[in-house]
Amino acid sequence: MAKKTAAIGTMRLALKRADTSLLLYAILLFQVSAMLLLTLRTEPIDVQSLLLAGAMPAATLLCMKLLPMIWRIDRVIMALVLFLCSVSVVTLTAISRASITPLTQAVYIGVGLVGMLAGIVFIRHFKKWGRWKIVFMALSLGFIALPLIIGETKNGAKNWIEVVPNVIGGQPSEFVKISHLVVLAACLSERQSRAMKILSIAFGAALCAVLLLERDLGALLLYFLVTVILYFLATSNGWLSLAGLGVGAAGAVGAYYALPYVKKRIVNWRNPWADSSGGGYQVIQSLIAIGSGGLIGMGLGLGMPRMVPLYHSDFVFAAICEQFGMIFALCLLAVYVLIIMRGVSVAMSCRDGFHALLAFGIVALIGLQTLLIVGGNIRLIPLTGVTLPFVAMGGSSMVSCLTGVGMLLGISSLNADRDEDDVRRAEWQEAEDA
Repeated sequence: MAKKTAAIGTMRLALKRADTSLLLYAILLFQVSAMLLLTLRTEPIDVQSLLLAGAMPAATLLCMKLLPMIWRIDRVIMALVLFLCSVSVVTLTAISRASITPLTQAVYIGVGLVGMLAGIVFIRHFKKWGRWKIVFMALSLGFIALPLIIGETKNGAKNWIEVVPNVIGGQPSEFVKISHLVVLAACLSERQSRAMKILSIAFGAALCAVLLLERDLGALLLYFLVTVILYFLATSNGWLSLAGLGVGAAGAVGAYYALPYVKKRIVNWRNPWADSSGGGYQVIQSLIAIGSGGLIGMGLGLGMPRMVPLYHSDFVFAAICEQFGMIFALCLLAVYVLIIMRGVSVAMSCRDGFHALLAFGIVALIGLQTLLIVGGNIRLIPLTGVTLPFVAMGGSSMVSCLTGVGMLLGISSLNADRDEDDVRRAEWQEAEDA
């Protein structure tokens, strides 16, 4: 038995310590070659791109070499996320008019990496989740409701707060995503407590109600789906989960008939060419950009990505297709799939319900957000207003996504520590038996 335990533990550790050298070299090559190409595209050379060509590889090497020396984190997840952040800076440098845009995004990524560190530390050292869940609930509800009182309306949704006008602002719903997952995981991991399960559903419903009042439909859909998914994973109650989806579908139909802005969005999605210069303009230009790129793209800085409204945020996937081509875009989606697969592996390796549900929630959030924004860009589903994780321009989204990844990495390090202890214990037991 001891030999079997040691073998299983050793195998898990080997998978978690998989050599990422080739992956790291590929990321560094992409960063340096792309940024140098953008540096030399103008006369005189673009100094900002040259600085980013040095700063991006340095930050990547620092993260990939230093963090695994401190914690046994999943290096594959971290490497893939850093690659997506690199794609973000490269794409924004290539398509943005204002030189401040890629630099601002690089700053957002830097702040997000600090959030990632905080997420790792938080998971590893904060243990009293159950005692604090009510506090998390109250703070989350209060914070997400702030835009209703002091917020500003942007792109039809009143979900934005200006801390320092035109300098510092953000969307509370982006940050509450993380506390929402923490509360759901804490409540639903208490298997014997029916009251906690009811409380988790009520909490999710309250957040969705606030988001409906703010007209933040994309965030509302994300919160709703994540709540249903985690409830199903925690209880295995398929009927109630299907009932929840039914209630959501009924609510969507009701919103279509009761709320004019919802109906307009659906109508523009179904036939954007009927209003090609108005409500359907975004979708049409997105499809044109995707088609213009072909298989291998038009090249960095070429094409007309700025013809697509919100090309740096909501439609950044269309801009990537135009610049890099469909082959690269599919590879980009494959990176998201790999992150999800590794994240599910981390969740399946957990031995306590809280960490397992939290890991599943983070993975579900990344997967759903990617599906919604890519589906909206290719007219598979109506536009929802969410952003492509780690790639689209936006400080709130970048910081919250990287903080969530930090928590996932923290969970992976706890799993690795436990497997290491199992191996040592089994080896010690084997030596004792001998």
